[in-house]
Amino acid sequence: MSEGREDSLRVKDFYQKAKCIIELRPATGRTGFSRSIDRSSFQGHSLPIQVWGKNEIKQIESLPPKKRKNYIKERLRNVSCVILSEGLTIPETLGKYTKEERVALFITGLSKKASRERLKELFTALQSAQTTLSSGLLKIFGIGVLILGDSGVGKSESALELISRGHRFICDDVVQIRKNEMGRIVGSALPLSRNFMEIRGLGIINIKKIYGAESISPQANIDLVVELKRWKEGKEYDRLGLKFPESHDILGMAVPKISIPVAPGRNIATLVEVACKVFLLKKKGYLAAEEISKKLDRALSIR
Repeated sequence: MSEGREDSLRVKDFYQKAKCIIELRPATGRTGFSRSIDRSSFQGHSLPIQVWGKNEIKQIESLPPKKRKNYIKERLRNVSCVILSEGLTIPETLGKYTKEERVALFITGLSKKASRERLKELFTALQSAQTTLSSGLLKIFGIGVLILGDSGVGKSESALELISRGHRFICDDVVQIRKNEMGRIVGSALPLSRNFMEIRGLGIINIKKIYGAESISPQANIDLVVELKRWKEGKEYDRLGLKFPESHDILGMAVPKISIPVAPGRNIATLVEVACKVFLLKKKGYLAAEEISKKLDRALSIR
């Protein structure tokens, strides 16, 4: 995961941050996803990603086949990522040479102008004193919970179930984070992705329209990080909870973190709710693992 003010951003992470904002879909699978985008090259109207529209495609198609290859390869020189706007059909040669050059190619139905404007907004946020994380943010039992995890682990589906149980939604996939005047870490949605969530099989949905205005919060202090990890057979997990919690660094501050192994049959939404309850009890000084440990010590001392 890429965060903070590093000068480079992996194409894979860029896609996670931008797919809802710019309505992107990969045109050549995961080609080029391991490459990096130079964020430091963002200066005003200059973007570190190329956005092509009708004019670029017309130029490609107007060239004879022999010149077409050289033209495309020259345009792709030192480029990590190209966005084809306006839902245009990809010329066969473009798809072929982006694969050869390991350049990520994305398609969006937005106009070239709109795509560039949204890119500027995203990169402005990335370059500021704030940070963005590929994660979700909800308000559960009054505490702000940042949900992390690998793609496909079930973050959005779990968040959707939590929303249906009455907890509040702030954002999905991309969280914009800043320190407020009190030194607290605050998370919110990027303006263009506010209220929206992507669910596999359903596409992009509007949480406010489905669940009502009361299901939404504009922002939340980040009090707890919950990381969903794929269950690994044979790996030993902390069963008592004496190591609870871990911590996660955000903008130089250590935020308490709980890791939850994800396996078939586990109700992740319920586990997240319980993790929040455990966190709230710990703030009051109670930890069940310590209580049972003390009871065990007393039982052994009687013998």
